[in-house]
Amino acid sequence: MTTKAELYLLTLQELEKSAGNIMSSAIVTRDGLIMSSTSSNNIHKETFAAYGAAAFKSASKTMEELSEENINMLIFESENYRVVTLQAGEVLLIALTGKDIQMGMMLLEMKNTAQKVKGFLA
Repeated sequence: MTTKAELYLLTLQELEKSAGNIMSSAIVTRDGLIMSSTSSNNIHKETFAAYGAAAFKSASKTMEELSEENINMLIFESENYRVVTLQAGEVLLIALTGKDIQMGMMLLEMKNTAQKVKGFLA
């Protein structure tokens, strides 16, 4: 029998295969606690989860103040990388990608993955 932890990890691995050029992905609580992660040795899992959740929370508060709406997604980028955070029910799906990734495909795959994660939590 497959555990939820194994399902989360398999789902993240499927995301990485389908979207390509994802260096790290994670399912985290809104407080930044890791539920599952594919982070390599180059990326500190706890830091990735904590900062990803903190950035989403900060952006969400900003949006709430400006428009009285909540955000569903946050994308930020540097010269070579992007971080995409997507709400998946009560948790967050976070991915670190290279800048050359096809964003349309990436967002579609992340939305599909978020739906799967929401189903696991129900």
